[in-house]
Amino acid sequence: MLLKPLSEGNLIWSAEIRSLERRLSGMDFSISPSLSNALDILRSLAAFLVVVNHIGESLFLFHDHLDPLSLFAFQLLYLGHHSVMILFVVSGFLIGRAAIQAAGKGGVKMFDYAIDRSTRIYVVLLPALVIGFFSDWALINVATGTDFDYVRERMGFLIFLGNIVGLQTIYVPTFGSNGPLWSLACELWYYFMFPVFLVALFGAGLRNRLLALAGLVASVLIVSDDLLRYGAIWCLGVLCWLPRWPVLPKWLSWSLLIAALASANNDFLWLNGWGFAHIVATAFSVALIISSHRSDRAPKTGLRFKVSNFFAKFTYSLYLYHYPPLMLFTAWLLRDNFVPYGHMGAQEGVLTIGLLVFLYVYSYGWFWATERNYHRFRDYVKQKAAPLRAMFAPA
Repeated sequence: MLLKPLSEGNLIWSAEIRSLERRLSGMDFSISPSLSNALDILRSLAAFLVVVNHIGESLFLFHDHLDPLSLFAFQLLYLGHHSVMILFVVSGFLIGRAAIQAAGKGGVKMFDYAIDRSTRIYVVLLPALVIGFFSDWALINVATGTDFDYVRERMGFLIFLGNIVGLQTIYVPTFGSNGPLWSLACELWYYFMFPVFLVALFGAGLRNRLLALAGLVASVLIVSDDLLRYGAIWCLGVLCWLPRWPVLPKWLSWSLLIAALASANNDFLWLNGWGFAHIVATAFSVALIISSHRSDRAPKTGLRFKVSNFFAKFTYSLYLYHYPPLMLFTAWLLRDNFVPYGHMGAQEGVLTIGLLVFLYVYSYGWFWATERNYHRFRDYVKQKAAPLRAMFAPA
């Protein structure tokens, strides 16, 4: 059995918990080639939209009465927040599986889960913080005026440490100019809170469950309201494992995501307080895509699948490395009295595409130096932690 059952009478709803446990025990956690490719496309698309969103915020300030090309650019360049929610759903789907499998086997597997997740995060996060520091140091020396004074204020050592342990946007700001670090705090806390939640429900022994419950309650009290709201979206990815059959066909699920992204930059939604509801709807469309691909066992080969896999493998590096050099470039532009573009034309398009290509190449270079070596880094940490791991082994 995957998870250890609760004894009779421990909780009022123990029967329901045991029923859920049996459901989890019988779940198929395999990922088909079709689903793997869909996840690659989702990750690549989301990371692309995040980067172009940040480029758009740096280069453009659109006016009213836009021509068709500028209107299309406006709709495309400001989908960053929705795109992060796509990444959250995919993360919940993948990490949720690892957490459920680890919690079901107890001590050693939970220890391995902690090593896997922490090394996966820090193999990119630590270099990104250091590299970002030097990039921001150059930015401060290039910038004129007060546009980047906040960067100098956010380069303290305590802020650096706070970003390492996931306290950015909770007790400290994001480090330096690297604003996208806000979502790393979410990921770190979700990686901790979800398995602790599982242990609180299904852990072996009352003591373990009470300790897990205390850790979960403390986490809820520490983190921000936004982090908890986005946590519900992250958990939506976990729930994608429950349906055994597709809820909607693939073409309709993808169409819903396209429609959600196409309608995201609509003032009517935000002015009437429906912005977050639209973000949730976008996340649901991603969940439907995952559900629609789970039962498709057809092999996926060919150039387009290799392309999606190539771009997906360095989305994490792209997300963490691209922003400081973009801010440095923006500071250099502002030094020459740059005025943000109010429309999209040929010159603006060439600059946008050129900057996009540079940020991809730059991030891939750091991926090659850091994230590509994740497995080697993880195995090294596991080797050094072997004595501590033995403490979690059953007697």
